[in-house]
Amino acid sequence: MVERAQGHPSLVISSGDARLTVQIAAREGGAQLAISFARELAESATRFAERCEALTRLAPLDFDHLSALVGTTPGEVDALTASRRDDGAVER
Repeated sequence: MVERAQGHPSLVISSGDARLTVQIAAREGGAQLAISFARELAESATRFAERCEALTRLAPLDFDHLSALVGTTPGEVDALTASRRDDGAVER
């Protein structure tokens, strides 16, 4: 979060050469829209991080195996990953 001018905050998300900047829209309700977006982003990012942690706790990520599971639900992935763990994979 940066605020180059008082009362004009910006949320800046950078990754490599890509950058996304979110600011308050200059219209009625713009501040509320920015607030809602930021809170939803924070909640989604938290769920994403928790899911990534859960997957890496089961075993190191095997992207070939995971790509073969595309279309399955998270519960199905957990069940399949758990069965692989029971077959001798090391749990962390």
